Amino acid sequence: MSLKDLAFVHLLTELTRYARENQSGTVLPRTLVYIEEKEVAVIPDIVFVKRARSGIIQKNRICGVPDLVVEIVSNPSHRDKLLDKKKDTYARCEVPEYWIADPFETTVRKYVLNEGAYQETDNSWLFPDLMVQLPDS
Repeated sequence: MSLKDLAFVHLLTELTRYARENQSGTVLPRTLVYIEEKEVAVIPDIVFVKRARSGIIQKNRICGVPDLVVEIVSNPSHRDKLLDKKKDTYARCEVPEYWIADPFETTVRKYVLNEGAYQETDNSWLFPDLMVQLPDS
């Protein structure tokens, strides 16, 4: 199993457990997200939609802006793409929270949208008391 796969399984498990225990929403793996008004279609590694907004979840996709998008670095050379291009795309789409999980550095960088731009934060707004640590290889 690759480092990305290990990080993916770990994060998906932790976020799903937290969302279920707190009845806060739905965590989905690798689901098509279509944001019509921005003409954006992406497949993030993990998405979260608050319970109150679950109507945007359809059979095989999410039609609207999810509350959290998580991307996982698959190769250190792809890190800049997640930190620049994808981060800009998600900010333009007004995704409230964006995480970049880097299994090569065993870090999870969390960003919250503030006035149209992401600001790095230590604590998630959506998962405030969840301390996420990636497993070592």
